[in-house]
Amino acid sequence: MTVHNLGDQVVHPFARCLSSLPNLHTIKLGSFGDGPDTTLLETALGRIRLPRIKTLIIPEPAHPLLKHCPNVEDVVWVLADKPINSYGFLLSLRSNCGSKVERLTIPLILPCTPSRE
Repeated sequence: MTVHNLGDQVVHPFARCLSSLPNLHTIKLGSFGDGPDTTLLETALGRIRLPRIKTLIIPEPAHPLLKHCPNVEDVVWVLADKPINSYGFLLSLRSNCGSKVERLTIPLILPCTPSRE
């Protein structure tokens, strides 16, 4: 499943759709656009469990999905156009995935002018 823009209008239908796809193994979220925030996504997901999901390709605001995909093995962090909060994403990854993750891809962003430090 690939979702290109998960705005406020589609978060709840998106969560219901996920729970109705028992053979789904990969979720790819391209962009959140202007929303939703992580709290809205977490609320929409509720108690949904997605144990068959093995691959998540998500932007930082979608990190609540990690909690609902206990058997994820492959996590790819998609960069957004706006500043990112790596702390929330990494904390969620550590708290919810444990040692099942076999591959973690996080793009490295360097400053335009590297310092000599």
